Amino acid sequence: MVLTVLACLPYAPQGPFDARSLTRLGGMRVEQHPWTALIEPFFAPMLIIGGAPNFEVAAVSVLLWVFLGAGAWGMLAEIRARKNKGRFGVTLAGMQSALIATSSLLLLLLLFVIARVPGWRLVVGDPNVIVADPHTHTVISHDGLVSLRTNLEWHASCGYDMEALTEHDNLVAHKIAGETASEAARLPAILSGLEVHAGLGAMALGICRNTDIKPERTADTASFVKQIHQGCGGAVFILPLKNLSAAHIAQLADDGVDGFEIANCGHPGLPPKLRRELLDTCRARGLVLLADTDWHGWSGLTRTWNVIKMAGASGLSPAERADGVLDKLRAHDTADFIPVVAGTMGQPSQGRAVFAPIVETVRYGMELSPARVISWWVWAWAVFGLWIWIEKKGFSPGDILPALLVSTMSVFLILAGIWQAMQGMGTTGFGFHVGLITIGVGLIALGIAVVRGVGFLREPGPAPRKHR
Repeated sequence: MVLTVLACLPYAPQGPFDARSLTRLGGMRVEQHPWTALIEPFFAPMLIIGGAPNFEVAAVSVLLWVFLGAGAWGMLAEIRARKNKGRFGVTLAGMQSALIATSSLLLLLLLFVIARVPGWRLVVGDPNVIVADPHTHTVISHDGLVSLRTNLEWHASCGYDMEALTEHDNLVAHKIAGETASEAARLPAILSGLEVHAGLGAMALGICRNTDIKPERTADTASFVKQIHQGCGGAVFILPLKNLSAAHIAQLADDGVDGFEIANCGHPGLPPKLRRELLDTCRARGLVLLADTDWHGWSGLTRTWNVIKMAGASGLSPAERADGVLDKLRAHDTADFIPVVAGTMGQPSQGRAVFAPIVETVRYGMELSPARVISWWVWAWAVFGLWIWIEKKGFSPGDILPALLVSTMSVFLILAGIWQAMQGMGTTGFGFHVGLITIGVGLIALGIAVVRGVGFLREPGPAPRKHR
């Protein structure tokens, strides 16, 4: 009911918005993949946490609230049961409830992180624009999870026409062999690049036209920029981290970089002061501002795109689209770049972090479409009906339903882990090991859920209620 009311409110935090001014953009829309509405209540925790200004802090806050809330609920239930177990028994019951609830939420989040269910797609009606992501990774990077094919297909599903693969410390000539003409037209155009450390508080990304010349590793950003510009015929932009100083921004601009990221899905939102400095510097120097995914394969959510104006873009070949984006980056055609974010999300703050479960749930509720609200109602009634049916059979729904939910999640987690292990085979090994760990977690959770479920079925449940 609360989510329905929130969805009906006149204010919609869902974009698209210009990442620079946070003003709503016309001529384009952000939409959720239609089929994901079928699993909306299960997908909701990812959308609630993923839309926070600092998703890492929000995740910790949500887990802590769930732990404390479930613990208090378990203690209250034990007291109301009047089992006279004393303080220790009540506390133990509370701890058990807290651990079960928190572990279940962690399993659900892990499932959607590994399964990579697509979250949002940008749809632009103008045929004279290209939607680009100049910052993304594959299993070639030491912390990447996905193959090149999976990376491209995910980007296509999220509305991108072009992407740059910027592997860590490694310039790789990315190409897909054996694709048909229809596949090539469907998948995004590719540019190759690399990501390196640019000193305190920043990472430098080079996008290259010539991949035969391998840039040397150097702590000197100006030297790196020169190698990319002159040797590789490319462009350089900067991923600013939260400890980047105003003086360092100016120094990077002096070093000749072509632009900065104003938004990055892989990192929390920039602090207000750093954001202002970045906007002022890029405005004064005529540098491009970008909104990139930094996608390594962790979850299927993205909230950032770059809409780039280019005459006749829809009729260009993939190579022409890629070269056109690179040329505009090098020329600092700032008027042709629109960094787009799915929602304003707001600025990180201590208060918002502490009350993340409340604040982010309100934001999520206001973003809901009618189809997603209907999904919530359908699932709520389905669970209610199943609850009554289990109760009529003489069992405890409060015990059986959580065991059934964890069992189902565990099976999907095992399948997702197998797929992840296959993605990571024959590369750095990181993705393969993540897959094996996921399989192990799924098997352990499945074993515990099955044992508990069988135990509940064998125990005499409460007397069946008579429902009129």
